Amino acid sequence: MNRIFMAYGFSLLELLIVLAVLAILSAVAWPSYQDTVHKSRRADARVALLEAAQLLERCQTVHQSYSHPDCIIPVQSPEGFYRITEPEARGAHTYRLRATPIGPQAADIPACAYLELAQTGQRSASGQAGAACW
Repeated sequence: MNRIFMAYGFSLLELLIVLAVLAILSAVAWPSYQDTVHKSRRADARVALLEAAQLLERCQTVHQSYSHPDCIIPVQSPEGFYRITEPEARGAHTYRLRATPIGPQAADIPACAYLELAQTGQRSASGQAGAACW
């Protein structure tokens, strides 16, 4: 009976080897997973900037100015990962919008500190990834 049990069991060394392999795989996979999550959340910033730009363009059509008091843009992205700001005051014919990561997305700041969109459609970004953020 004892012999049958030993034939089907795992030794402590085998279990430790399996745990070591799993630890190495997870150490390699986790940063890649986090990077993928940050990249997918950047879509939230793009959506927010394009929606705000659309609101401003509609306001320009109705009021002939981006700076009309009725031209209000949202202050946060739809999923809440970015804050939408204006780094400079809006003019009658100009605007620049900026999406800055907040909350869990703030860990993405080294790669993409912020994304910007101007009235001309010019897109820019800061950080190590630069234009790849868009």
